[in-house]
Amino acid sequence: MQTHMRPRLLFLILIKLVLFLNLSNAQNTNEFGFLPWHGPDVFVHGVKLDNAWAGGLNNVQFGKIDLNDDEIDDLIIFDRHGDRLLPFIFNPESAVNPYQYAPEYRRFFPPIKQWFQLVDYNNDGKPDIFTYTPGGILAFKNIGTDHPAFEQVVDPYITSFQGSIFTNLLVTYVDYPVIQDLDGDGDLDIITFWGLGSYVDLHQNMSMELYGNADSLVFHKVEGCWGRFAENPESNEIYLDTCYQKSGQMIRKSDPKHTGSTFCLIDMNGDGINDLILGDVDYSDPAFLINGGDDFNAFMTSQIFNYPEASPIDLWSFPLVQHIDISNNGKKELLVSPFDPGLVKSAGYNSVWMYEDISESVVPDFRLVTQSFLQNTMIDMGFGAHPVFVDINQDGLTDMVVGNFGFNDSCIVNLNGQLKCYYTGRLHLYINNGSTTNPSFILADADFAGASALRLRGLYPAFADLDGNGSLDMILGNETGSLWHFQNLALPGQMPVYATPVNNWQSIDVGANSTPVFLKFPGEETISLVIGNSDGKLVYYRNSGSIANTDFEMITDFFGKVNVTDPQVSYTGHSVPCFFEGKEGELNLLVGSESGMIFHYKNISTTTEATFDLVSRHFMYISEGIRTSPGVIDLNSDGFPDLAIGNYSGGVVLYKGTTPGPIGIHENEKVQTGICIYPNPAKETFVIEFESSGDWEVRIIDIHGKVMKRQKAERISRMQFDSGNLPAGLYYVIAIENQYSKLMSASKIVIIR
Repeated sequence: MQTHMRPRLLFLILIKLVLFLNLSNAQNTNEFGFLPWHGPDVFVHGVKLDNAWAGGLNNVQFGKIDLNDDEIDDLIIFDRHGDRLLPFIFNPESAVNPYQYAPEYRRFFPPIKQWFQLVDYNNDGKPDIFTYTPGGILAFKNIGTDHPAFEQVVDPYITSFQGSIFTNLLVTYVDYPVIQDLDGDGDLDIITFWGLGSYVDLHQNMSMELYGNADSLVFHKVEGCWGRFAENPESNEIYLDTCYQKSGQMIRKSDPKHTGSTFCLIDMNGDGINDLILGDVDYSDPAFLINGGDDFNAFMTSQIFNYPEASPIDLWSFPLVQHIDISNNGKKELLVSPFDPGLVKSAGYNSVWMYEDISESVVPDFRLVTQSFLQNTMIDMGFGAHPVFVDINQDGLTDMVVGNFGFNDSCIVNLNGQLKCYYTGRLHLYINNGSTTNPSFILADADFAGASALRLRGLYPAFADLDGNGSLDMILGNETGSLWHFQNLALPGQMPVYATPVNNWQSIDVGANSTPVFLKFPGEETISLVIGNSDGKLVYYRNSGSIANTDFEMITDFFGKVNVTDPQVSYTGHSVPCFFEGKEGELNLLVGSESGMIFHYKNISTTTEATFDLVSRHFMYISEGIRTSPGVIDLNSDGFPDLAIGNYSGGVVLYKGTTPGPIGIHENEKVQTGICIYPNPAKETFVIEFESSGDWEVRIIDIHGKVMKRQKAERISRMQFDSGNLPAGLYYVIAIENQYSKLMSASKIVIIR
């Protein structure tokens, strides 16, 4: 499609699209409706999980901000596994767990990648956002009143005067910088490792010096060896009183092996000067450096080992330490979690450590309170979660079995200095002890079927009566791509008793990461088998045997021409199929993916060469992390399908089925017209979500067809758009994908002032 159109031609196309949208909005509703659901209740060892369906936590960072305008700071958690943002409201009346998951606040935040910090750079009392962008740091100013709202204030990243020019202030995706006022003048300075070296750069903010206020982000690099120490490029060894411009233990400035570090400034000895906690990639214990200088002219004079003394930090891998007032009592805690971006280099569970400062003096005394802060309030399976709904004991209530990629067994540093971690997959059985209209779950078995003894990863269960005796047998997909068979020896209506599992069931092998689903297609008498795999496709097996003696033969390894692999994200797709009936009884298919997008298909046919209709690459614009695993079931018998989504953070997120709303502006202010816009109405900025990643050009057009603003971005599926100084009124948004799919989408936006 041509992207350079004459204004009148573009306007005519726009009018046709708008007329179509208006007619559709007036007459049509969405096929499904979903809202975030905090229930049903889930109990583990008799304790109710307050945030059961929050979706798990892996490698996380924290920030404090008032979300609900009650003048009490709430909590934002960012999980870099899937770039998930999790808001929690602080309830001071709750003595046990004051934080309650509140996903409705996510829509107020811009896209965040790799890392973030909430700090107030312009001293207006409202935390602003600093986050990673390719090349350095992206900054958003908080312009909200009764709730947070952000506008981008640098493009494309923060720069710093270095040498003789302003160039990008480089912070890599594996570095976590300090953004803090170091010279005491009221604006925020930045320290971070030089991108390819062993030394720390200090970038001084010149806003106060130049303008007399902190409103600007104008940086000058003023020091290339802040702290006068160096980090060994081959290990986490620290050399004190060492700089490339000094004599002593020399580290070559040109050494290109720096691979990632985290910074945290804290006064550890009570002298009023900030010391440094330095985390390092592939190492479990950070370095604790005592500062003999001051915050700006730092001089690290000694190193403490095994801190805090009572329970030293020892957290695989790459610990990030943050000093934050979590309890809102005026005293800061230490929070520690892995910063490693790798998907197999941390624990996944027991990976959020919290230390409380019990000292009554200026010298902190940190004591470990928990190794699973907030993780212990939610379903958290370590790495990965695959929720499968089944009436396991055949009592008429829907139970839930959750498989995972694995729980961490151990981590070691091999002879090559590389960190290797090992995992074992498990199944958790949650029995429904509620009712058909008011379900409730209890964790009945944390190693269901003894599956951990197989030492497998990526466990995905499927249940069916495969021998005709009325009880449910189990097939277990896993990382190897084959299937394990668990024959149920119990009588119908009893809890399963499985025979010794048998591998390579019916010689089925789909390559890697098998995710099997049994179902009976319309018009067929026996069940079929559909299996997802790491290729992102579906493999279809038809039962050529009988109900009592199944014999599955492969019909096609490209069923429905489904492929959920996004090559801009990964070369693997990790397809996870979920079939369910729509409101008219027609078969629908959701497929989870490596990228996190949930694909929706209709017109399902068992014909070998059939191509299913792709309804959406981003089902209902629901985003819950990477390696999504959908499950659909009517849990409360209200006639609407409910949606559970597992993710790589090890948790399950639940959406309650509701009456479908009209296509257009919904309760959550998202428009589903090929693109998704929110908030709508908007003030200075709004977010545009696309159904797929691509090279997009967005144009804002007034009602007379005049292009008012345009913005381009490559390889994105989400964009923040600055409406700038556009007058209040109705505008049309045209989105054109320029390179791959050549898509054009249109919607309406209302700008208010």
